[in-house]
Amino acid sequence: MAELTAEDLASKIQPYLENLCTRHPDRHVGSEGNRAATAMFAERIAELGFEVSRTEFDCIEWESGEASLTTGGERFEAHVGPYSLACDLHATLTTASTVDELETDAIRDTIVLLHGEIAGGQLMPKNFTFYNPESHKRVIAALERYAPAAVIAATGKDPQMVGGQYPFPLIEDGDFDIPNAYMKDVDGERLARHAGEKVELKIDSRRVPSKAEHVVAVRRGKAAGRMVFFAHIDSRKGSPGALDNASGVAALLGLAELLADHAGGPSVEIVPLNGEDNYANPGEMLWVAQNEGRFDEIVLGVNVDDAGRRGSDTHVSLYKCPGEIEDAARRAMDRRAGFAQGPQWFQSDHAIFGIYGRPAIAVASSDMVDFMANYAHTDRDRIELADPEAIAEISRFLRDVVATVGARATSSEQ
Repeated sequence: MAELTAEDLASKIQPYLENLCTRHPDRHVGSEGNRAATAMFAERIAELGFEVSRTEFDCIEWESGEASLTTGGERFEAHVGPYSLACDLHATLTTASTVDELETDAIRDTIVLLHGEIAGGQLMPKNFTFYNPESHKRVIAALERYAPAAVIAATGKDPQMVGGQYPFPLIEDGDFDIPNAYMKDVDGERLARHAGEKVELKIDSRRVPSKAEHVVAVRRGKAAGRMVFFAHIDSRKGSPGALDNASGVAALLGLAELLADHAGGPSVEIVPLNGEDNYANPGEMLWVAQNEGRFDEIVLGVNVDDAGRRGSDTHVSLYKCPGEIEDAARRAMDRRAGFAQGPQWFQSDHAIFGIYGRPAIAVASSDMVDFMANYAHTDRDRIELADPEAIAEISRFLRDVVATVGARATSSEQ
């Protein structure tokens, strides 16, 4: 079969982007758009000759209305915390800027305002496995032990964790059962002046049991081991998720287009992980569970996230790669303009490979810092940001890595 040209591949990638960003502009786990996106991926990659497994899993969908916050006749703008329980409260306002100020019965049955230092960065969900600092656990433990009636967080920006959201939700956790809301840090300063006064707080929110799907596609090779390729298919609720991460999913489908004749080397496993932007990481957790005892099979893990931005170069970062894999990646970079080795970063699914001691590569746009600060996790992450030609070149880069690593694996077994 004749190899697809870069132009032909870009023309195939554009409809993938349109399907993910335009037809299904909200792909958060548990939503109809998410189920449609995973079905599209599974059906298309099966057409390209991959063996496909589809596993349904339980998850929580979240629906909300508004948060209403008033005190002393003054109304404050507040937002419903993701996955919060509902409430209708009239209680005393207390405040805390450090965890020490939380660890007291003085906050029990109050509406506690978290501001300043303690609200400087988003807290990890209480049951999050991959990364959960003791400082975060201590805050959640204090809230659950001393049991305020509700939590209000006054936040600024935390682009590394929550992208361009301002304010950002301090708590985003379907396993945390204290009603919570969030507001801008400047509004929190005004609200703090009412400490000791009665506050009325209403939160309209509900958790809805739902279903989602985990997809794994495999192209069998003739050598031992497997190369695993990730790109998370879900988006943050309310965001089209063009670069976070429809572009990565499109790059993997582009890779599948280029592997029509692949047979040599290790097997290729392509996984549109479902839940990187979800508090429980359900798809990642399911993939890890399915692979317990099999991680030594992974010759290389690759993750594509926040890649293919229009007008941006492509950065490739390397993690514990042996010499032959690092050489394969560098050679593939050298063949194309706009590709360079970038700094290591860990806020995505390639961290899973590192946790289990496997070599990894991450592919992202060179201006990812700007993207995270201004577009990620918002409704501004639209299809116009994604460049089909740049994404096609990422697919071709991945194909070159597969070919080089596969050829060396095959020759070493002969």
